[in-house]
Amino acid sequence: MIKIHCYTNLDLFSEEWPTELYTVPQVGQRIESKTVRGRFHLNLDVVAVTWCYDFRTNNYIPQVELHLDSKRFKSITQFYEWYAPIVGRSVSSFI
Repeated sequence: MIKIHCYTNLDLFSEEWPTELYTVPQVGQRIESKTVRGRFHLNLDVVAVTWCYDFRTNNYIPQVELHLDSKRFKSITQFYEWYAPIVGRSVSSFI
């Protein structure tokens, strides 16, 4: 297993991302949140992978940037209009 750090600039509600994977994700792949809401898991696209030095472990760790599925959502507002009701919040609480 490879330690990774997933992050996104989206304002999300309690989503949990993997901290280890068998391989380093490739740009264009999708990663599913560990958080379950009913039968729903949020999936985000891998948009960048940057190898960053970790002073604590004296190793490089891939930093995996996640973002919206650009084929499904044409804007961040459209995403929050879909996402907010799923997590029981209003769109205005994200924007």
